[in-house]
Amino acid sequence: MPFVQDLTRVAIPSVSPRRRRVCGWLVGRLNSGGGLSPAWFCGQFLLLTSLVMAAGPPDRLALLIKQQLATDAQFAADLESVADTCEVPALATEIRQLAVPLEQQPGNIDHLPTHIRPEIPATLPPEEKAVRVRVRKLQTDYAQDLYLLSRKALADGYPTMAYRLVREVLFHDPDHARARGLFGYLRDGDDWTTHFAASKKKKGEVWHEEFGWLPAKNVSRYVAGERLYQGRWITAEKEETLRSDFKNPWEQKTEHFFIRTNHSQQQGAHLAASVEAFHGYFMREFAAFFRTPAQLDKLFKDGTQARSGDLYEIDHFRLRTEFVQRLAPRCPNAGQINGIYMPSDRKAYFFHNPDLAGDASLETLYHEVTHQLLSESSHLTNPVGNAHDFWVVEGIACYFESFRVGENGAITVGDINHPRIQAARLQVVETQDYEPLARFTAYGMLPFQQGDLPVLQRRYAQATGLAHFLMNFQNGIYRDGFIEYLVQIYSPDRRVRARAKTLDQILGVPYATLDTQYAAYMRGLGPPSAALPK
Repeated sequence: MPFVQDLTRVAIPSVSPRRRRVCGWLVGRLNSGGGLSPAWFCGQFLLLTSLVMAAGPPDRLALLIKQQLATDAQFAADLESVADTCEVPALATEIRQLAVPLEQQPGNIDHLPTHIRPEIPATLPPEEKAVRVRVRKLQTDYAQDLYLLSRKALADGYPTMAYRLVREVLFHDPDHARARGLFGYLRDGDDWTTHFAASKKKKGEVWHEEFGWLPAKNVSRYVAGERLYQGRWITAEKEETLRSDFKNPWEQKTEHFFIRTNHSQQQGAHLAASVEAFHGYFMREFAAFFRTPAQLDKLFKDGTQARSGDLYEIDHFRLRTEFVQRLAPRCPNAGQINGIYMPSDRKAYFFHNPDLAGDASLETLYHEVTHQLLSESSHLTNPVGNAHDFWVVEGIACYFESFRVGENGAITVGDINHPRIQAARLQVVETQDYEPLARFTAYGMLPFQQGDLPVLQRRYAQATGLAHFLMNFQNGIYRDGFIEYLVQIYSPDRRVRARAKTLDQILGVPYATLDTQYAAYMRGLGPPSAALPK
């Protein structure tokens, strides 16, 4: 199979001999796989390239790879065996689809059902029922094997791999209690819910997409245009007048955020739903950032998510003038920005911009909340990136401006057509106007922010592109190293930040090689959009 050999040379040109032997083992496994589907092969090959370049003891890495590939191959073979004997073509296709890697499954793979799986109907034809019972048993056993492997991955220092495996556990067995616990869920009768939602339910409250959390008994009156204000019912118009002053705003408290706005109750509910979706994705993808190895180990052993009583605070103003008036004393350029996170009072500030609609209106929110989540991961009071590595402070926030939740609930991040990412591609593909990474990553805050507007635009574009590269290159081979990099930069210990390793040291790859990989990666995303202003 020359296709496998060619991909091996392209994907891992500079791995150590021991890790190359791991790759050779996989190539042999795949070449002898015969009945394995192209989708299964591509998924497993991407897994290999992401792991074989990662930091960690080669022997442990090799063992993890072998164990997962053996587990995956057995599951795929078992499903194929069932599908071959299935006399219902549509059901056989459905069974084979289960062997496709998680990232290639249709629909929203992040969505978890709120109810436990129903029993397989007894009214099905006996043959079909027997097939479905067997497939469910295969999925349940496979999910448990993946969960145990996730524990080993965590113990060996691969938290991103561990969390990816747990997500796959829940795809095949959404009722796996410990895996559910890792994502903050608990069982409530026949339902799965979060601790916060369970507490709301006990209080008789429900979530309404337009109004946020409300007592269930009040929903019909709110829909009819009434509002409960300081213990008495008034009209929606009267409440709008009373709350238009930010001294008396609408308030939305969610599981992780406390939002105040004088725009409207509906806007508060919309912002609340948006930041909660963002928080869930961010915490999952950056699990290693927010927990020490000991905390992660406890999380995986106990299957419960640690809770904090602190909420992230957001103030959202109806008018730009109100935003400027509040921020100008501490932020002289408040009139030139769309939002800001202030570490001094641990609060993010925004205003309603009528010139922006839809996803574009949320980009500043995601940008500043990224700053907020990273900064408030500890009681950090000192500036971050002051002396060096400031690029990542803005780069990761700019990258997450591309966060989107589709109509079907599917989450995407890093759309190559996003203007920030397009600008980064333009630098590489057309203008070649980007800085060597050794120099670029060494900038502290003041040097990074010096220069005229075109210079700043170029630096922010490159910072966005570099974050995109480190999050996604070769199916995420640098992601764990990138998170370790962030951990050092955001450490509350000034001594840790002062002695922080450079990016090339953490990744174990020379800057010259990273320069080459970055440029090739950006070119590989395709030509910049013709619609991008130059």
